[in-house]
Amino acid sequence: MCKVSDLLDFYSTNSLSWDKLEYGTTNIQNLHYGLIHVGLPTMVDIDKDNLPNIIDGNVPKNYELCKEGDVVFADASEDTNEVAKAVEYYNLNGKKVVCGLHTIHGRDNKNKTVVGYKGYAFSSMSFHHQIRRIAQGTKIYSINSKNFSECYVGIPSKEEQQKIADLLRLIDERIATQNKII
Repeated sequence: MCKVSDLLDFYSTNSLSWDKLEYGTTNIQNLHYGLIHVGLPTMVDIDKDNLPNIIDGNVPKNYELCKEGDVVFADASEDTNEVAKAVEYYNLNGKKVVCGLHTIHGRDNKNKTVVGYKGYAFSSMSFHHQIRRIAQGTKIYSINSKNFSECYVGIPSKEEQQKIADLLRLIDERIATQNKII
């Protein structure tokens, strides 16, 4: 077990609302928390998953570009089951992406995990039981990066992490294929 705050370093995010974003341009892409709640898979592949671009003139002065393996949490939700819902960047394909409104951007700079494992680890029931205990609010529940000092996640060997990530990603792909068929 590893304390999440010991595993991840956290970076600032922007507060751009939907009216500052658009689709179909080549500008920097922006991950808004609404996309985490609706539509994005646990493993984000920028070649398959469509993110909006920041409209010209709205690019923040300071930002941290996302890297493959970075994990992004939604910091707020109306439902305790959705607070800290996480996605992991699996394939950025050289695209510039930043984290936006109501997100928490984390990175394993200590290289304790493989790309593809964190998204599933932070989607586990054991992690979300911890989050439900510390989420604050009455109508809207929220967390912040400081809350991760109270949460733990299992970190097996890198070989085991890779097997877990590969299996779960294949299951996700199978589910997506079945949903298209339906």
